[in-house]
Amino acid sequence: MDFYILKKQDKLVAIPADEQNCKQYLEDGYFYVDKVAACNEKSALKVLQNKQTKVFKTPVLLFLLALPVVAFIWWQITR
Repeated sequence: MDFYILKKQDKLVAIPADEQNCKQYLEDGYFYVDKVAACNEKSALKVLQNKQTKVFKTPVLLFLLALPVVAFIWWQITR
């Protein structure tokens, strides 16, 4: 089942992907964040959190992998 993730200030809400229901939330001051597939509202919010942490983890891991290589090359040049 698909869910819309909506946000108002610091509050995240997952609602079933129904455009009429979504419009009511948007009129109440919420704004659209994402659309995810999940079993229920709670797992939809977890799916969103996992998506956001993946976006952060990938560049950090690439940087940590490249750091020893750059350090080794720098050490070879300055020797």
